[in-house]
Amino acid sequence: MDDERTLREKARAVIQAGKLPNRRPDGMWGGPSAGDDCSICREPVKHGEVEFEIEFARDGNVRCLDKYHVHIHCFAAWESERYDLELARGGLQRTA
Repeated sequence: MDDERTLREKARAVIQAGKLPNRRPDGMWGGPSAGDDCSICREPVKHGEVEFEIEFARDGNVRCLDKYHVHIHCFAAWESERYDLELARGGLQRTA
């Protein structure tokens, strides 16, 4: 599997391309994978491997959800990247 730096680069790329939102998910579930491709690294999340399914309400409508399947370590890279991108835009303050 890719190293952390490579995963963060992939996470940044999907955020910048608009393929994955750059905000907190509206819902998140964890459990055994059904074999879908990871929305970040594009590799399959193998059957039975633990994955996160992250959900985003489209235009604030919780009945219209966009769902993404991700490896746990890809999710961690995405979280780090979205946090750093938010910091760079001045939207967050680092805490001591």
